[in-house]
Amino acid sequence: MVCIRKRFFNSNRLLLLPFGLWFDEETIVTRFQATLFSSLLISSIVFQLSRLFIAECNFDFIVKILSSTSIYVMFASVPIVFWIHMKTITYLFDQLQYIYDRLKDRNEIAIYDKYGYFAKHVTTVMIIILVCDLCGSSIIIYWPFILNIIVPKNESYAIRMTQFISVYFNVSEKYCVLVLVHLAAAASTGLIVFIGTGTMLFSYLQHICGMFEIASYRIEQAMASELLHKCHIKNRNVICRKMICAIDIQRQAMEFAKHLITSMEGIVLFLIIITVLCMTCNLLRIFQIESPMERMDEVLLHLWAVLFILIILFLSNYVGQEVTDYSNHVYEITYNVSWYLAPLYIQKLNLFLLQRSHNIFTLSAGGLFTASLKCFATLVKVSMSYFTFMYSIQ
Repeated sequence: MVCIRKRFFNSNRLLLLPFGLWFDEETIVTRFQATLFSSLLISSIVFQLSRLFIAECNFDFIVKILSSTSIYVMFASVPIVFWIHMKTITYLFDQLQYIYDRLKDRNEIAIYDKYGYFAKHVTTVMIIILVCDLCGSSIIIYWPFILNIIVPKNESYAIRMTQFISVYFNVSEKYCVLVLVHLAAAASTGLIVFIGTGTMLFSYLQHICGMFEIASYRIEQAMASELLHKCHIKNRNVICRKMICAIDIQRQAMEFAKHLITSMEGIVLFLIIITVLCMTCNLLRIFQIESPMERMDEVLLHLWAVLFILIILFLSNYVGQEVTDYSNHVYEITYNVSWYLAPLYIQKLNLFLLQRSHNIFTLSAGGLFTASLKCFATLVKVSMSYFTFMYSIQ
């Protein structure tokens, strides 16, 4: 028996295991790891929001705090919900393994593997981007302190960074290093776990696409011309059996997707609001900086946040569009096969499948947002509209 955990999810395991969020047997150690990680992220969010109540606020300061806090909220929300719904995530993973174990046809196994490997490659690319991002961010944040040690001067290179932290979060300069280490540690761990959980959900949805393609393949095989032209009793049984198997895996794919989306529906709606807010505030913050060339490190951090959100929005809506397209493909295949050559009772079975596939299957959050490339364009447009409005009234 092939273990899909080792074949397709090893990279996710490496990202999530150190934080106690991998769905092995839950122990005291894993609970402690997950609690420690959650506390680190929540404390960073509370610290930043507390600035709004302690410091003297104006429009620019509120935008500063929200542009950074929204990123941390996004990092914290998905892993924490992932932890809360660990039983559901484990159950869905077991369903993927169960479906894989029941596949006997080599072509069906190859289809399932194709989507599993594609998701694995996307995860690998995201890990490479993650490593580059962490290295780049570390250089931007820590290079003044490192340079101050390597090439000491009468005027410390680190003064500029401490002044930046002091002004940005309105804290005393003697606490700046502590604040910097705290926020950097929370951002790094949050980003790692966010990528781990996000790519795992992406992989789940890719496997759903594989199930729909297997359903299409089974319909094509069931209604093959050589079977329909020689429609004796044995062939009729083969056709019925293959059509039932096609309907069964289509049903499993739809139930799997609904179970996944239902368990994550609340957090998806919340994330959409946070991503729009985050993109708007970071874009606005870039245009608020008076001397961008002199404060290039701050500009790069805000640009990174905008680019990161665009990538996440695109990938999540792209896979949602794929699920819809492959679901529609089942309908197209069912409609285009030579069903008119089949016996009447098989035509009725085909009609039942057509009626079932006629309704477009989508990944919808609360009936408000449907994952698709159109939704991606809409969210980007909404973010730009809010940014334009806020920039015009400041």
